[in-house]
Amino acid sequence: MFYSSYEKNKFLITIEGMSANMLSLGIQGFALTALALYFKCEPFWISLITTLPLGLQLLQIFLGKYYSLFKTKKKALLFSAAAARIPMCFLFFIVLFDKIDYRYLVGIVFVYSFFSAFLSGIWTSSVGDIIKKEDRGRFFSKRFTLISISTIAFSYIVSNALNYRPGKTSILILTLIIAISAITTLILLYFHDIPNFQEDKKEFSIAKPLKDPNFFNFLTFIAMWNFSIEFTKPYFYYFAVVDLNAPYSILGLSSSLTAILSIGAFFVYGKLVERIGYKKLLSFGIGVTSYVVVFYFLMTKETVNSLIMLDAIGTAIGWSAINLSLFSLLLELSSPDRDSYTAAYSLAVGVLGLTGALLGGYLANFLNGKTILIFGDSYAGLKLMFFISLFLRFYCMLLLTKVRAYQKNLYYPGLYPSLIYLLRNKR
Repeated sequence: MFYSSYEKNKFLITIEGMSANMLSLGIQGFALTALALYFKCEPFWISLITTLPLGLQLLQIFLGKYYSLFKTKKKALLFSAAAARIPMCFLFFIVLFDKIDYRYLVGIVFVYSFFSAFLSGIWTSSVGDIIKKEDRGRFFSKRFTLISISTIAFSYIVSNALNYRPGKTSILILTLIIAISAITTLILLYFHDIPNFQEDKKEFSIAKPLKDPNFFNFLTFIAMWNFSIEFTKPYFYYFAVVDLNAPYSILGLSSSLTAILSIGAFFVYGKLVERIGYKKLLSFGIGVTSYVVVFYFLMTKETVNSLIMLDAIGTAIGWSAINLSLFSLLLELSSPDRDSYTAAYSLAVGVLGLTGALLGGYLANFLNGKTILIFGDSYAGLKLMFFISLFLRFYCMLLLTKVRAYQKNLYYPGLYPSLIYLLRNKR
């Protein structure tokens, strides 16, 4: 079926990414809002659940010790995947038998996040070894395009279930999708060809990447970026649903629109990124997503539907650029000792991401239901958090300028030459 092990791995990495995406979508965005409200979670616990998968990435600093427990890297990968994925299947049975308690949800997501931290580190270093440098731009562009298609399917099914079958039935559908996705990813990972440990790479230290001045600047940027994201991440949809009574159908439609537009965005960015560089594309994406926050600051019950759809457009344009460039920029800045650099990256992401979520959770608990008066105008308390997040994101753009990486200004040659470049097969 495949010409080589390399082609087989590329196929499996892509399909597994689609399944893993549907699993992660179940505990983020409007799906998490519905799940958390069903399990009677307060804003603080919603914030914690949202950030656990990212915050516990800091455990990757122990990846060297974790490796020592296994004879091969693939065995470490499969054990981590099983320990992370299987507990997620329990959610379906908890809902089925009406054992509703927010502590079950928090506990399961904690276990999932704990082992996913090691799974992510192993997967990242393995993919960095598997995918050739010259293939990365085009490969990840196609992979994210197909992942966007899975987002469309998930958003359509879940949003319609939540809208037309509210209550237990819709949550059963949601948790069943989570369970199927969890088992599917586990099966697909089993068939991956994972490079084994290099002779001296079972043990590693994060001291080397921290002494790399350019990579340290990158860590400073990514730490602050994740702080700003996790600070408000779960509260955009929460605010729309709880404060503005936005229907789940409009949230699902916006997620589908984002995924559809992302397909086109990934196609364009995949063509451009090798000319302008991952850093330039990342900066553009951050700029767009920063302005999108303004929509929620201005959102009211009369404008919620239209602004959510505008948010979908901005999210597609901005986050497609970020998702395509961030991982590749990490690989570009990493030395051959990729495990050490990945661990340092995860430590920075985890610590500041978790800090942002905890601070955001406490502040959201305080501001939820309150009203703030500015020059006589009333604003929901959560909008103060959106305002703070906006300035944090702009600050991240400044931090990114300190990172040295390949970048090149792109000049607009005109509509016809641009279309010819984008549509031709060769770069």
